Amino acid sequence: MRLIPSQLASLCLLLVFSAGASLSLAQNTPEVNNGPEPAQPVETMPMEELWRIGGLDDDENLLGVVNKVFADDEGLLYLLDIQLTEVQVYDAEGIYVRSLGKRGDGPGELRFVTDALILPDGNVGLVQPFPGKIVKVDREGVPAGEVRPGGDDPTKGGFFAVRTAASVGDDLVISGLKISRGETSRTATNFIGQLGLDGAEGKHYIEAVNVREFGNRQVVEKDEFFPHENGWALAPDGRVVIAPVRNEYRLEVHGPDGTPQLVITREYESVKRTTAALERAEAMMMPWRRRNRSRIDFVMEDTEPDILQFHVAADGRIWVLPSRGIVNQPEGVHSTWDIFSTAGEFERQVAFTCAADSQNDALFFPGGDLVVVVKEHKEALWAFQGRGAENPEEETEELEASPLEVICYRISPTLGRAAE
Repeated sequence: MRLIPSQLASLCLLLVFSAGASLSLAQNTPEVNNGPEPAQPVETMPMEELWRIGGLDDDENLLGVVNKVFADDEGLLYLLDIQLTEVQVYDAEGIYVRSLGKRGDGPGELRFVTDALILPDGNVGLVQPFPGKIVKVDREGVPAGEVRPGGDDPTKGGFFAVRTAASVGDDLVISGLKISRGETSRTATNFIGQLGLDGAEGKHYIEAVNVREFGNRQVVEKDEFFPHENGWALAPDGRVVIAPVRNEYRLEVHGPDGTPQLVITREYESVKRTTAALERAEAMMMPWRRRNRSRIDFVMEDTEPDILQFHVAADGRIWVLPSRGIVNQPEGVHSTWDIFSTAGEFERQVAFTCAADSQNDALFFPGGDLVVVVKEHKEALWAFQGRGAENPEEETEELEASPLEVICYRISPTLGRAAE
């Protein structure tokens, strides 16, 4: 698979300096402070392979960079491909059905895609980061309009970007940012909040305002953090769960109306970064740095984020992948997840057993009893973003990455034996 360097350079230039404010709830919000260990021992999760596509021997299915997987109520699986700018649809047997969306400026088309979802009206939404909008197509791929959040008119002094989105029932929630420019600075307001299909904004669950002077060439990783990707989730009952702090094992639960309901913490020892991980993290802070002529000074964190990923299951439990959940795993275990009850109690840990590399292969929960592994995900994402060259200052026209492979598993309705 031949990958071109990222075409998102200008977008990253606009969005990279975008957070920096402290996020916190009201002091009277109830807190559940958990210890370092769960109440029950670690359990293994049996996984039955259903089908797989991609890899070196698959000449029928073309995959670029699959960065999200979700399902609908008819048993179809949707693979968001951010390189091909489309969503590929597969049936329950892993047979390709159709593709939705494509690159362009016409109806049902978009320039770039960062997320996709089933919208409250039943259409599929494709998230274009900038100019921020959600392009709608029906399940057959027919254009069905757009959702354009307010504030995206440059003539009014502001820009609107959308990063991620989620929907359940009649609720649509997005993460995004509004950017306004002054003579010597720009102001970015990052937020996670409600959005109507008419583009009207609703309640913001959290927001962070950052003012950056144009002459400031220092980037502080901790200050730039905002939980746009993998840092929030919409629960089946409409609650919104957010991990707002990079260096803290902390989850904040908001009611559908935005009211803070609960804070969940766990006693946790952060994972120290290796030299290679630190170098890669710095490169990811500035995807376009090979083309940037000005010197950027980076202030990086010595540790990985405490929470890497999480989702809310159908029963309301919160499944959290901590940074320690992908290091020093037993043979045959991809990752170990922490599970919290609806009341915020650290109940147990679950180890996913499959032939996958936790450092390079991604795990997705599309819904129901399905788990999807995307092999070579991180390598492909790295190459797509244009940072695969050994010399980061070298201009590279084409980068090589191993072909992606997508494996769909069914997990057992009950957890397996306790891990030894």
